[in-house]
Amino acid sequence: MIIVKSRFHRTFLAFVALLILNLSIIAQSWAAEDESRWQFSIGLGLGVRTNPVMDNDDIPLVILPQFSYQGERFFIQNLDLGYNLFQNNKQELNILLTPSYDQIFFNEWDISNFVDRSNLASMAGGAKDSPSLEANNRAIDKSRLHDRHVAALAGVEYSHTIYDVDIQVQLLQEATGYYDGNEARLAISKSINVGKHDVKLTLGANWQNAATINYFYGLPERESPGNFAYEPNAGLTSLLRFDWAYQLDEHWSLRFFTSYRHLSHSISNSPLVTENNVVTAFAGGVYHF
Repeated sequence: MIIVKSRFHRTFLAFVALLILNLSIIAQSWAAEDESRWQFSIGLGLGVRTNPVMDNDDIPLVILPQFSYQGERFFIQNLDLGYNLFQNNKQELNILLTPSYDQIFFNEWDISNFVDRSNLASMAGGAKDSPSLEANNRAIDKSRLHDRHVAALAGVEYSHTIYDVDIQVQLLQEATGYYDGNEARLAISKSINVGKHDVKLTLGANWQNAATINYFYGLPERESPGNFAYEPNAGLTSLLRFDWAYQLDEHWSLRFFTSYRHLSHSISNSPLVTENNVVTAFAGGVYHF
């Protein structure tokens, strides 16, 4: 017998069932649709995402596929699945299922390394100035660390447009049973269109509770050398992002984006972390199918 441990898990299972139902409806309607609701593009270029975790290499960005589907209610945006509850000219309320972000710094192969999560995702970097933590860092045996799995986050997403400024809020709960954490994300963005140029500036913040940060950046006693266990509190990470695109023709466009993510003190003070920020940049061409 399978026992559902919490009300949230029951809600999550109901949400998954709803998504499956919508997928079946979509599959039945595809044959009757004259125009596809799918959109695909692939970016080819050079880029990098810096890695703040000790001894881990920066993450190259060379191929960035993007895909989306927009149905009557159900939608897919890269790695996000959602269901629209309400929408008008200025407001939108969705149920959302999205993967966690922080595991990309620990897992060499992660699907998030190949998809640009531009909704609420990530210059010179600044190193921490804590000799005791850096000394402990050098003594940590990474083979003893627990695996950081890709978690599914489920919750609600609310968007509002005021004077051509887009405000987006996500309230998310970890739903896969790895650490039972939650996050609150805020993004404020402004888009400017001049001819074939599209420019977008985004300011964002991501609050994570102690359970979330502890799962990814904590160091329990069984994994730490000596008595250097680390159990973080909740923290707030901030984000600044710039996007630019230039349409060349029907299929090709040029693209550049860069972001600066300033990590919360609870993350940057971890013995596993050697930088207090994450810098992402990419420049290349995008082919739209």
